[in-house]
Amino acid sequence: MRRVDKEIKDIKTIESILQEADHCVIALSYNDSPYVVPMNFGFKDHNIYLHTSKEGRKIEILKVNNKVSFAVEIKTKVAKSKRSCDWGMNYMSVVGEGYAHFIEDSKKRIEALDIIMSKYSNNESMTSFEYSKTALNKVALIKIEVTLLSGKISGYK
Repeated sequence: MRRVDKEIKDIKTIESILQEADHCVIALSYNDSPYVVPMNFGFKDHNIYLHTSKEGRKIEILKVNNKVSFAVEIKTKVAKSKRSCDWGMNYMSVVGEGYAHFIEDSKKRIEALDIIMSKYSNNESMTSFEYSKTALNKVALIKIEVTLLSGKISGYK
């Protein structure tokens, strides 16, 4: 990281940013052509979990190249200044890389959905979720085994 003064070294802080972020952007590549897409996600045990349709461009790319990058950011705010060239952005961000794998095992698919649902439910009393077989059969579930993770902060202490 070029700006080591902005680097977040504490893994707990990085994990809290991943928990707070409402979406992540994943980056894929096929035949030297980049493709990025925002997605809902879950994070647990150093893994990112995604759900998506079983068809589409990202699925086709992942079948031939499962190396991915991802990014999240929170608390973004324009930092104005008296001089236009001194403007900036306040933020907390996490970027990472890893390998995406389709989750085929039915028990692990439910666990992945539970991780994602727990993130977005915001209902502390919800400890379990129910999914119909139809709903489970409609979605692809993806686990990104994270190999590189870094955080950056600007404008916050």
